[in-house]
Amino acid sequence: MAKKYQLGLEAKAMIKDQSLLRHEDIKQHILVLPELAAYIPPLLPDEFKQLEENIIQNGCREALLVWETTGEHVPDLGTISTTYILIDGHNRFAICQKHHIDFKVHLMNFPSLEQVKFFMIDNQLGRRNLAPEQVSYLRGLRYLREKKEKGRYSRDNQKGQNDLYELEGANTSEIVGEGQQTTANRLGKQFNVSEKTIKRDAAYAQGLEQLDPAFKQDILSGKIKIDKALVQELGKLDRHSEPILNQDELERVIQQAQDKQNNISKSRRSVKNEKAEELKRQLNQLVSQLNVKKVDLDEVCREIIECARKLQKETNNLNRGEAV
Repeated sequence: MAKKYQLGLEAKAMIKDQSLLRHEDIKQHILVLPELAAYIPPLLPDEFKQLEENIIQNGCREALLVWETTGEHVPDLGTISTTYILIDGHNRFAICQKHHIDFKVHLMNFPSLEQVKFFMIDNQLGRRNLAPEQVSYLRGLRYLREKKEKGRYSRDNQKGQNDLYELEGANTSEIVGEGQQTTANRLGKQFNVSEKTIKRDAAYAQGLEQLDPAFKQDILSGKIKIDKALVQELGKLDRHSEPILNQDELERVIQQAQDKQNNISKSRRSVKNEKAEELKRQLNQLVSQLNVKKVDLDEVCREIIECARKLQKETNNLNRGEAV
């Protein structure tokens, strides 16, 4: 099923002109964008070595996927000429370059860099050999990118051959017209997980994006074992000014955030306590007026009831805060 899903994605964006002579020239001009390479789950050293030995022995049998575009779609390239950017097969490409092994390419077309990112996420999620952390990260990225795009893919200028890539597993009318279904709910159904899982995945992805790239890759490859809840907690915080380099720094940032939150909570409880004490004093004063001659008892009783109501509300708030 995963393979069929993956092939379906590729078929939508494949360029028809795949002539051999053209490909031989393209192979010499393939670019690797670090921004896109980050979407490829890393291999452990043993896994990379096994892939390398397999390619040396049997050749690179699976074609690399290359996005044929122009520099206007990738401003950082500093050129407007035709450009060929690798979007799948980064490990195979590195091995083939190292050992001068020939490889095949399939050219693909997308209207924007954002659409390429969507494709790469779905393409990786269609594979079967992903670790749970990698799956969680990719699902989280998918959710975050859709939220950024307000749950909609731009279809501007996608006519004829440009009508290449649609949201797989989702009805487009559902995205535009069905306001009741959230992005998390729809993706949960698509990936057969709960809505809460998708949101936890998003927090995990946000946390990983705040880490130093090498640290992040070590976590995703399984080289370093980090409590997932720590990374999710980081994802819920305001973005850190500098990438977090290691586990010690990660734990320190989380602890500082928790200490700050605890101090804020204590301060709020202190203010609420002061307010409750003030209401008690007011209530005692009002009760004492009941014994005063020539006092409007109806008015005093109304004030006592109102003050007691406020005190009860404040006490309930304090009790809820302590329970949390």
